[in-house]
Amino acid sequence: MPEGPGFTAVDLRPLAAGEGTSAYCVNDAGMIVGESGSRPVRWDRDGNPTPLPILDGCSGGRAVSANIAGVIAGALYTGEHLRPVCWRPDGRVHALELPLGVISGTTCRVNARGSILGNAMRPGYRWRALRWEPGGEAVELGALPGGGETQGHDLNGLDEVVGSAKNGAGGGRTAVRWDPSGKISKLPPPRRATACGITDSGAILGDGVVWNRDGGTILLTGGPEFAAGQVVRITGRGVAIGWGVTPDRHGTCARWDRDGRPTVLRPLPSDVASTCYDIDDAGTVVGESVSKGTVRPVRWDADATPFPLPSPRGLTAIMAQHISASGAVIIGYGFDPDGSTYRGIAWRRS
Repeated sequence: MPEGPGFTAVDLRPLAAGEGTSAYCVNDAGMIVGESGSRPVRWDRDGNPTPLPILDGCSGGRAVSANIAGVIAGALYTGEHLRPVCWRPDGRVHALELPLGVISGTTCRVNARGSILGNAMRPGYRWRALRWEPGGEAVELGALPGGGETQGHDLNGLDEVVGSAKNGAGGGRTAVRWDPSGKISKLPPPRRATACGITDSGAILGDGVVWNRDGGTILLTGGPEFAAGQVVRITGRGVAIGWGVTPDRHGTCARWDRDGRPTVLRPLPSDVASTCYDIDDAGTVVGESVSKGTVRPVRWDADATPFPLPSPRGLTAIMAQHISASGAVIIGYGFDPDGSTYRGIAWRRS
């Protein structure tokens, strides 16, 4: 198969020789953030790293999300615990407020407004979902009756959050939504344990289902070629991706249109299985293609054709994990045989 037109592989180099690197987010402006060794970092177009500053008393950390304005969300290491932080566009680091009694906290998403979603841990590994205002003030998201733990998984541009919650300490998990004020509500049938994505139009992605703001639901089913499995992403246009299992027990990817009709995303020729992780606004999907003993990064165009992504010099590319909304930049990772470390990779459309 051809590599596909216009993509160049860039090694996301470490701050110090011998360190591994990991890229966790690429925003719509092409900014890439992650970590080098155990230090938070961002990379320029050529793969050169810049360390992000840390708070006094912290030993390192990671950057996990960045919005179009350049606000970066992440967490720093403070002994055995994590301290949620953000970096402003001017490069300065700011601690995010934590409610009384919280001993550790993480961030997972920053939206265009600058609001940040995360989760905080109380003693006994009891998790609660949090949203921080652009100024860093904490909004503790509500719990179900009984005060069971909550976890937030996605945040849209309207400050609506989705995730999971328990009914009391021993209750089972159920998919929930929080409105911008932090009020919690269960999602309607069909019941699911968690919700993993929400769009600005209010479409919510759960395991095998999309709940729409008008109360309608769309089931994401399989077909003759595969049995539906886990879903992972939904675009602003309501297109979802996930994976399932073929009749011969191999993993395969799928993309569902907004009406729930699936398209199978097959592995590269000669490979036997595929897994997908992200999708851009035009429907390009990225992931991995697997054969016996080998894993290769792959992208599927809007017509579902798979293309391998190239390796930078000195690295063996393995997986593509994220793609910018415009599709201009893909990030993932590969292996450095000389240093026996994993390294982040960016693929840029030229």
